[in-house]
Amino acid sequence: MYYVKEGDVMDLQIKDSFSWILKGILKLKDQVKDMGHWKDMLQKKKFNMKVFYWQFLEQTNNVDWRGMLIGNSARPQAKIVLWLACHGRLATKDWLVKFGMIQEAKCEFCDANETLQHLFFECRGTKFIWQDILQWLHIDHQVNGWMQEHKWAIKICKSNNWRRNFLKVALAETIYVVWKLRNNRVYRKDSVDSDIVTQIIDNVVNRVWGVPKVREKLGFLLL
Repeated sequence: MYYVKEGDVMDLQIKDSFSWILKGILKLKDQVKDMGHWKDMLQKKKFNMKVFYWQFLEQTNNVDWRGMLIGNSARPQAKIVLWLACHGRLATKDWLVKFGMIQEAKCEFCDANETLQHLFFECRGTKFIWQDILQWLHIDHQVNGWMQEHKWAIKICKSNNWRRNFLKVALAETIYVVWKLRNNRVYRKDSVDSDIVTQIIDNVVNRVWGVPKVREKLGFLLL
């Protein structure tokens, strides 16, 4: 490793010139040192990365929205966008204005300011999409902004309702498609919208079809 050279990575001090990735890794040093099995693993002839990884996970706190991603068969890119949304890290316009990257935060679908809360799904230009998806899932729910939808989805994903498997896939695919549609409008100036709802439903069906235990329920939704 370039920064360590002949030294010990556990003794390496964080410097301003380091990349944000390296800084993030080095910030975990003390947490690793406190692991009960750390010294035992170092004394072994061969370091087992898999064992270390799972033991390290045991030291961390689980987020309350993990159920939205665990067992979610949505497309990988859709799960990544959902993960970013759960962390509040999507680069919405209000975020870009805050960091001086753009001058205004006007929503691409209406006249309001674009925030995560607004885009998913307070905006009249995106709210109907999620409403139609929920209607297809036969879920009676009043659509609100992201904070409310996020909290509600967490609750549903913790339940034993069979629709939860479809809901988590549908939410990921909807967030991703709306975000992609928004980006096309911002960066490509493309305002032509295809049948977004049908596109999302097709993606959900294609992804869920590979899960045998819910295939029968999928047939019910398609009737």
